Formats: sequence, C-alpha cells, structure tokens
Amino acid sequence: MLIIKVASLALVTCSITLVLKKEQPAYAFLASTCGAVCLMLLAAEHITPLLDWIHTLSDYGIAENASYLLQVLGIALVAQFAADLCREAGLSAAASAVDLCGRLLALMQAVPMLQSLLSSFSGFLQ
Repeated sequence: MLIIKVASLALVTCSITLVLKKEQPAYAFLASTCGAVCLMLLAAEHITPLLDWIHTLSDYGIAENASYLLQVLGIALVAQFAADLCREAGLSAAASAVDLCGRLLALMQAVPMLQSLLSSFSGFLQ
C-alpha cells in the first residue's frame, strides 16, 4: 500500500534529520529536503488516474473548469511545499511571503472560472 511507503519514508527521513540536526544542521536540512522531494515524487507517480479522469471530463464539456481547479490545486501544493521548506530553514518571513503569493496566484487563476460561473448564473436569471 502507498500509505505504508509514504509513512516509512517519512519516518526514515525524520530519523535521519533528527540525528544530523545535532551535529551538522546543514546536512539535516538537506536530508529533510531530499525526503520531502522523494515523497512528492512518490505521490506524483500515482496521480495519473486523476489526470485521466479529468481528460474524460472533456467529453462532457466541463474540462475547462476542471482544468482551472487542477491548476489552483497545483499552485496551492507547490506554494505550501515551498513555504514549508522555508520554515524548515528558519526563514519565516520568506515562508509568509510564499504563502501570500501562492494564495494570490491561486485566486488569479480561479478568476476565469468565477467569470464563467457568474455569466452562466446571469444567463439563467434572465
């Protein structure tokens, strides 16, 4: 099962990071970052069913909105990952800036979907 792989990789990464943090903090941060990247790659391998499902939505004519939602989700995940790495490095101001930028970019990416939704509501009400 995937969750067992994820949990074991996370536990190994945490153990290595805690051991290295006392003696060599730079290597501890590097180990933590490599573990996080490995976890993201492990999760990315299993996202193809979701992408296939989104491609089948194009048959129903709603793939455009699903595409916007997927882009917003991607922006949120990347921003959260980058902010967590900044917090791990002790850069809380940079983490807050990444969080804010991620939220703004996600909002801007969702504007076309909101415009489409409002136009369909206004067409329905008239």
